[in-house]
Amino acid sequence: MTQHYDLIAIGAGSGGLSVAERAARYGTKCAVIEHGPLGGTCVNVGCVPKKVMWFGAGLAQALEDAAGYGFNLGAHSFDWAALKAARDRYVHNINSWYHTYLA
Repeated sequence: MTQHYDLIAIGAGSGGLSVAERAARYGTKCAVIEHGPLGGTCVNVGCVPKKVMWFGAGLAQALEDAAGYGFNLGAHSFDWAALKAARDRYVHNINSWYHTYLA
């Protein structure tokens, strides 16, 4: 069965999804072609996961520095698996939003 589209976005990263969404607002029949997870490299394995990890590292540093500002937080520990799980949940939530938005 042949299908016809006015616009085909190759890749479901931020660029492909943005152009398809914008074109669809003007009544353009669009398709998005993606072999991997929606969101592309940035959302799934690049920018977004890195920023979640960076935020966690910043919190760890803030906890370490807190005593110098009069905070007595006692002993604190770090759970690497929990940080990774939080990162994965964050990425999963973005992917879920894309799937819902494009449906």
